[in-house]
Amino acid sequence: MADVVIAGGGPAGATLALLCGRAGLSVELYEAKKFPREKPCGEGIMPAGVAVLERLGLRAAVGGRALASVRYHGFDMTAESGFAPRPDGTLPVVLGQRRWVLDQTLLEAARATPGVRVFEESPVEGAAIAGGRVIGLRVGGEVRRGGLTVGADGLDSPVRRSLGLDRRGREDRRVGVRTHYRLAAGRTDPSRLEIFVGRGYELYAAPLPDGELLLAALADRHAFGPSARDSMERWIREQPLLRDWLDGATPLTKPAGRAPVTRRARAGWAPGVVLLGDAARATDPLTAGGIAHALVTAERLAAIVPRALAEGNAPLARFDRDRRRVLRAHEWLTRALVFLVERPRLARATMRAMRAAPRLMRALLGIGGGVSIGPPVQPRASVRAASSAAIALPASRATDQNARLSQRVGSA
Repeated sequence: MADVVIAGGGPAGATLALLCGRAGLSVELYEAKKFPREKPCGEGIMPAGVAVLERLGLRAAVGGRALASVRYHGFDMTAESGFAPRPDGTLPVVLGQRRWVLDQTLLEAARATPGVRVFEESPVEGAAIAGGRVIGLRVGGEVRRGGLTVGADGLDSPVRRSLGLDRRGREDRRVGVRTHYRLAAGRTDPSRLEIFVGRGYELYAAPLPDGELLLAALADRHAFGPSARDSMERWIREQPLLRDWLDGATPLTKPAGRAPVTRRARAGWAPGVVLLGDAARATDPLTAGGIAHALVTAERLAAIVPRALAEGNAPLARFDRDRRRVLRAHEWLTRALVFLVERPRLARATMRAMRAAPRLMRALLGIGGGVSIGPPVQPRASVRAASSAAIALPASRATDQNARLSQRVGSA
């Protein structure tokens, strides 16, 4: 039995596996796909996530295009700002990088870490439960047991679903679609993270290495109509600057996505298990925080895993409270911005305010980028005690305990 079993090899799962392996724990990670693989994503890593990559020693390996500012366009106005300096005087940046490069780099780093075993093309069917506690993952009809189970398996998490922790509602109405271009030689190359606010949609442009550009569209599901490509081309024509950048550009990928971009589990943990990354909560990508939040929360979870193995569920509950605290300001900001873009008069007034008050915009960008999020405080817990405390329970495929599990932790 491993100390930790993880469903999902994206940024959250791979980062957690890497850090747990470095702490001397045994880890098994199960990923449904074969890497490298494409995944619809905004492909902007905000400063909080860049800081985690730096602490992991992987920023150079991930590479990417460093972007020092964010610019909003809308209602015949623009508003731009950089990020406030860190306490050490360095300037935070956003990294634009293809998602498959980031994922491949993190997963390979995890695979190379002693104590970590990575299994690709191994879809997880759900959590295995015995005695009212999650004891591992169901993979290929077998139970893979662990002292702690982690569901980092994305928006449509089988682990979350098997625990009865799905929560759906109005949040499903917003969807996203992304595509890539290679810009024509000699064209003006965008050098910022660019967000275009139109009537009923937002376009998010992230410059990438090698003259590539990621373009993502966010809108209510019905706004895309029967063809996402046609809708995106129409919206591009409505934005002169973006239209100029893409003149003569070569499409590299087909539009992909058209899936809900937000999700929140009814609870972020249950006895023996934690949900991580998008499996736990995904906020609207208008503020581009998804990858950074996956990295930040994985780092924080890794810091308490030894204590969770030694002490049980109490550290998991504390981690979940800490996660909500760390991400609360960003979530409030995101909800406010989504509210505004759906109300043109308020959005126009907000753009004017940001232009007139650069400090306000810089403060808001600091929240969106997680500039103030620091590394977790390392608890005092021995790896040896944690490893010896992994609970051996008989494997069970029972699903009738799901309701009891969710009832024990309440609603998030």
